[in-house]
This record gives sequence, structure tokens and C-alpha cells, in this order.
Amino acid sequence: MEQCESIEHVSRLCQQCAEYRQRSPHPSRPHLPASVDLATWFDVHRLFESLKVAPVDDTSDANDPLLAVKAEALTDLCMYVRNAAAMDNSNQDVANGAGIIGDVRRTISDMVQHDVTCSKAMRCVTVSAQTLSNLVTGNRQLQQSLVEQELTTGVPALDTVFSSLLTSANSQTNTAGLVLLLNCLKDNPETTALLCRTEAGCLVANRVGVLFGNNEDDESDSKTMLYVILSQIIEYGELGILLSREPDMLAYGLLDALAVYCNEQSATTEYEQFISRDLIAALTRLLSSSHDVLVRSWENSTDAYSSESDIHGNVDIDDMMSAHRCLAAIVSIFGTLTTDGGAGIIDWILDCQAIHKVIALLGLLNKHLPQVSNARERQRNLPTSEADPDNAESVKRLFMFKCDLIRIIGNVGYKSTAAQDLVRELGGLALVLDHMKIDDNHPFIREYAVVALKGLLHNNSASQGFVREMSVVEAAQNPELARAGLQAFATDDGRVSVKRVAPDARTD
Repeated sequence: MEQCESIEHVSRLCQQCAEYRQRSPHPSRPHLPASVDLATWFDVHRLFESLKVAPVDDTSDANDPLLAVKAEALTDLCMYVRNAAAMDNSNQDVANGAGIIGDVRRTISDMVQHDVTCSKAMRCVTVSAQTLSNLVTGNRQLQQSLVEQELTTGVPALDTVFSSLLTSANSQTNTAGLVLLLNCLKDNPETTALLCRTEAGCLVANRVGVLFGNNEDDESDSKTMLYVILSQIIEYGELGILLSREPDMLAYGLLDALAVYCNEQSATTEYEQFISRDLIAALTRLLSSSHDVLVRSWENSTDAYSSESDIHGNVDIDDMMSAHRCLAAIVSIFGTLTTDGGAGIIDWILDCQAIHKVIALLGLLNKHLPQVSNARERQRNLPTSEADPDNAESVKRLFMFKCDLIRIIGNVGYKSTAAQDLVRELGGLALVLDHMKIDDNHPFIREYAVVALKGLLHNNSASQGFVREMSVVEAAQNPELARAGLQAFATDDGRVSVKRVAPDARTD
């Protein structure tokens, strides 16, 4: 009898919710008033309270037996609130005064626990998220209040409305969550700072980064919203703080967004407006971590190419792919900043020892992936295990990084004697010289090296002398000269020349 009464009671509540939906303000119903009075909002609040869903019991499979019925009723109620908030902004503050924002937040938290097993709960979550978004859109005070309540009042990081929506298995719920988050952050540096400087907020922001990095549809609305959110984080200078809290190999999405953002700026942009020393330091740390992943992947190799058949070595394949993606984004970012950024950014790159990491990485790649004069012939002769297409693609990406690293080294040294000297002392000048050769793995790498060398030698007599000495040594070690009866030597002015030697002085 009690169960029947409960069902009858819920059925009456459902009927009232359906009636509210039918008379909600809407452009198609101009005869209905758009403004909702406080008494009506309190009645709506009463219905939300009456339709609370029993909490999930982890010790039993039995949850609220009326879940689907309540989910449908709450969906109707949220539609009323959503439409009213959209039709008249004055309804936002009045509804909040009656506790409606809190009701909708609770509805999302309750229903998201069931959105995989119950289709009506899934729809309720999506509509509730849209409702919450409408309740705060354009209302800076309510936006600030919602973000503060979710991120700073002790709500478990995984249980915030934002996190629940963005981790849902329902793509529509994810989209509704993105709209809500974007509405709360748009043109608001205060809420953006809260997102990046609180534990719960960082979890949400990092989730946005992962979604952006994994979304391959550049034309989709969700990819656009993800980028708008991340570009605002970048614009307000919060990315450095966020990256300092992000696990290294999960940062590729955030880095991808920064690479795109940097490439979209014009050459006259003041990069210092969104690039900080903290951000350069974070990028340097991530570059170092990616370098370490490559070192571990090659630590058991016995020669320059032996590791290609097992390029991932002792490293998890996911970590290796993430490291490649981080590297691709970071070298793109540093390439843009060292080309278009000002002297201040170059100073930060030097101060944070980013150029040390760039040179170390180029040295590592040069050791394990040296230039070859006939890459196609070598590929045909590879054992079957070494000719794995996935591994070949992995190696190809690493070869591409070498050009970008040479570009960064050359940019940093351009018209800076101190930077040129540092590059030479770190072995960077010798590495650039070593790429002044034809390489079938990357036919244009020699051109990158030529341009970089011009910047590294500009008005630097010490580096120019170093190159002359290197040229003599390299020429002297060339067996082709010896077989031709020639010998390299340095002239009085430091130039390299050759002379013919007697047959008995030739080297076999």
C-alpha cells in the first residue's frame, strides 16, 4: 500500500512538472508572460525538493525504483526553468533567490551517476546542464558564485558539476558542460584564475586539454569551444600555472592549444602579454621529461639503428606517443617564440636553460638517428621486424623534430654574442655543423642548418674560428680525399684548402 501511495504521489508531482513545461515562456507562446514571480519559483523549488533521487548505494544494485519517472519529471521542470531564464534575464536572480540554481546543480550530480544505465537520466543531465548555463549566462555575479561554490567550497574534485559533465559518457552532456564552462569563463579573468589555481578547477581544465588533444575534427563545434576555453586560459596568462600542476605526459592537449594560439598571432604581437617566465619554465620541464622518455626508450640500444626495431624500449607505448606529441607542440612553440618573440622571451629561454634541453635533444636524436645517404636502400634491406609501419612512422616524426630543433638553436643565437657563445660551449654549434650534409631522411635539413649557422656565426669571431677548425678536421678525415691523392690543410687566413701529396704519403 505504501509503495502504491508513493507511486501515486510521484505521479502527481510528474503531472505538475509536465504542466510547468507546457506553460513555460517561449517565443512560440507569446501569450504567456516571460517574467516569473517569486511565488512560482518557490513552487518550482518545492517540486525539485520532492523529486530528490535516492543516493547510489555502492553495496547494492538496487537504487531508486522510480528513477526513470523522476528523471522525466525533473527534465520537464528544468525545461521550464531553462526557457524562463532564456526569455527574461530578470528571472535569473529571482530564481536564484528561491534556490533554483542549487536545485539544478543537485539534479546534475544525482542524475549523472545513472546517465549510462538510464536513458532518461542521460537526457535529464543534458537538459539540466543547459538550464544551469541559461541561469548564469550574462550574469557575472551568478557566474562567479557558481564557480566559487563548485571549486572552492570543499566539493570533491571529481564530483563538481563541471567535472561530472565533461567526464560523462554522453557526448551531448559533454557539449552542454562545455557551454556552461565557457559561459562562466568568457571574458572573466577572475573565474579563469579560479579554474587554474584550485585543485578541482585544474582537474576540469586538464580534462578540457585532453578532450582538445584527442579531438581530431577541427571543424566540430566541440573542438571550437574547447579551443576558445583554452585560448582564454592562455590569454589571461594562467597556462604556466596550470602546466606546473599537470602530469607531464598528459599535457599534450594544452600544448597543442598553445602552439595553435602562438601561430595565430601576428609578428608584431607582444607575446609577453601571454607568455611568462613561469610558462617558459614549465615548457622546459616538459621538454626535459619528453627527452627522458626517449632516453629510456633507447637505453638498451647497441648501435645507432639497433633501437629502431624496438624504439619504445622500456617505455609504455602511450607514454611514448604522448612524449612525441608534447615534443611536436613544444618545438613548434619555441620555434614561433624565438622567431617572432622579443628579446625578453629569448632571455627567459636562456635563463630557464631551455636551450640546454634543445641541444641535448638534438644530440640524442643525432646519435640514434644519424643522417644516411640512401635511406630508401637501407629501408629495403631492413629485417621484417624493423620495417614495422608503426615504428617507421615513429622514427619519421623524430627525424622531423631535428629540423625544428636546429631552427630554434639558430634563432636563439641570432645577433646575440652571449647566446652564440653558449650554444658553442654546449655543443650546439658542432651539432648544427654535423647537419650540413645531404640526408635522405630529410632532404631539406641541410638548408635549416645553413640558415641556423648564419645566425650563430654573425659577428662572432670565436665561433667562426671554431667552424674553420671543424672544417679542417672533417676534411682531413675524409677518405675520398686520400684516395684521390689529396690532403686538406688550413691556410694562414684560416680557410680550408687541399694539396696533392706523393703516392707513398697516401692513406689506404
